[in-house]
Amino acid sequence: VVRPVGLKTAPEWPQGRPIISQGDVAVGRVNIDDVAEVLIAAGLSPDAEGKTFEVVTLQGYKAPLDNFSAVFSRLRSDQQRREAGEDMGFGSPAPDGPGEAAVFAEFNLMMQLLPGEIQDPTRLEMGRTYEQLDAGKVDRRKGAAPTAR
Repeated sequence: VVRPVGLKTAPEWPQGRPIISQGDVAVGRVNIDDVAEVLIAAGLSPDAEGKTFEVVTLQGYKAPLDNFSAVFSRLRSDQQRREAGEDMGFGSPAPDGPGEAAVFAEFNLMMQLLPGEIQDPTRLEMGRTYEQLDAGKVDRRKGAAPTAR
């Protein structure tokens, strides 16, 4: 299962290196052509079978030449993730276990790839951009009404 983050097209969000993560923690943007490349590579790679992952575009870097085979081979299968105690959407049997520790580590890494300067995706309203958040044009606070548009 491939889960892209916010889909964008060039020139707004040019192609770059697709960054693949697990744990449903990726936030940001991905170029639709990068998603297409990952989908094709995943469909052709036995190493991607039985694995759920997210994809985000890191601009300024080219995609790997190996069609993501090294990345796919390092991903944990959904079964391995469940066995490690990772919350696969139904609650974790071991909230302090190794599976959730892996998700937390992945989350910390992925948050650094947010496109904005304000590194808090919870303050971003649906349909708004990180640039608007950085410029102070939108700032969602807990319980706040939507920003006037």
